[in-house]
Amino acid sequence: MSRTDEEIKRFETKMKSCTTMTDLLVAMSSWQSYAQSHNLEPEQKRTVDEAVSYTHLRAHETRR
Repeated sequence: MSRTDEEIKRFETKMKSCTTMTDLLVAMSSWQSYAQSHNLEPEQKRTVDEAVSYTHLRAHETRR
């Protein structure tokens, strides 16, 4: 697994573990900075973006 793939997996795990919207927003900011600075392809971004969507929905369901 490449270093980039490891970082993507780390961000995906981080997004899924957020328990509040504030945590998610901070993690999203870090992810966006990383993705932009490393010129990631859309396919590389998709995994983490899907984790953000899942976590965002879960936060609304639990009202956090």
